[in-house]
Amino acid sequence: MNLNNLGIRARITLGLVVILLLAVFSAGNSLYRNTLVKYESTEVATSWIPAIENLGHMKGFVADHYLAVSDRMAGRDASDATAFAQTLQNLEMQLSKATDIYAATLLTYSEDDMVQGAAEKALYADYQAKRDAYFKIAQAGLSGLVTYAAEPDKLAEVQQAFSSQAPVAFRAAYAAMEAIVKFNLDGTADAATKVVNIISAAEIAMLVVLMVILVVGGVLIWVIPRSVILPVQNAVSLAQDISDGDLTRIVVSNSRDELGQLLANLEVMRAKLAGVVFQVRQGSESVATASAEIAHGNNDLSART
Repeated sequence: MNLNNLGIRARITLGLVVILLLAVFSAGNSLYRNTLVKYESTEVATSWIPAIENLGHMKGFVADHYLAVSDRMAGRDASDATAFAQTLQNLEMQLSKATDIYAATLLTYSEDDMVQGAAEKALYADYQAKRDAYFKIAQAGLSGLVTYAAEPDKLAEVQQAFSSQAPVAFRAAYAAMEAIVKFNLDGTADAATKVVNIISAAEIAMLVVLMVILVVGGVLIWVIPRSVILPVQNAVSLAQDISDGDLTRIVVSNSRDELGQLLANLEVMRAKLAGVVFQVRQGSESVATASAEIAHGNNDLSART
C-alpha cells in the first residue's frame, strides 16, 4: 500500500490503529494464557489434590478393614460381635464416603480430556471390582466364622480359605488404589508442567509482540513523518524559488494527499506565472521593436527633411 495515496490524517490514524491492534493482541494473548493457567491450577486444587487425599484415606480404610478381619479370623480379636460389627461398619462407612468424594472428581473432565478421563474411570472400575472381590471373601470368612463356631474342622477350613484368598484379594485391591494414586500424581505433575509451559509460551509471545511493536512502531515513526516532511520541503523550496523569480523549476507530485494537492497547485501557479511573464516579455519585445522602428523612421524622416 502506497502511503502517498492516503491523507495525512489517514496515515496517522493507520499508524495508531496498527499499534493499538498489536497492544490488544498482546493483552488478549496474556489473558488467554492466564485463563489456561487458572484452569490448570483449579484442576489441581479441585480435582487432583482432593483425589490423592481421598485415595490415601481409602487405602487406610481398606488396610484397617483387612487387618481387623484378619485378626478376627485368626482369633486375635477378642471383642464381642457387636463391637466388632460396629468397627467394620464404621470403616466401611468411612471408605464409602471417601470413595464418593473421589468418584465426584471423575466428573470434572472436559471434552478435551476425554481420553484421560476414560483412563481414570477404567482404573476406578478396576478398583471397585477388586475391592468388592475382597469384601466378598472377607464377608464369607466372617460368616463362616459365625456359622461354624462349634465345628472346629469346618471352621479350620474357613480360616484356611480366608488365609489363602484374602491376602491376594486385598493386595489386588490395594494395588488398584496405588495405580489410581500414581495416575493422579502423574496428572498433578502434568498439570504443573502445563502451567510452566503456558507461562513460558506467554512470555515468549509477549517478547515477540513487543519486538513486533518496536519494529512496526519504528517503521511507522520513520515512514509517516518522512511522507509528510518531504512534500512540505518541496513545497517550501518551490515557493522560495518562485519568490526569488525562478520560474523554471518544474515539480511533479506523485501523491494524491493534501500535500500532493498543494504541490500540484503550486506547480499550476508557477506555470501560470511563467506564462504571464512570457507574455509580458513578448509584449515588451514587441514594444521595443515598434519603438526601434519608430525611431528609425523618425531618423529617415529627419534626414529627408
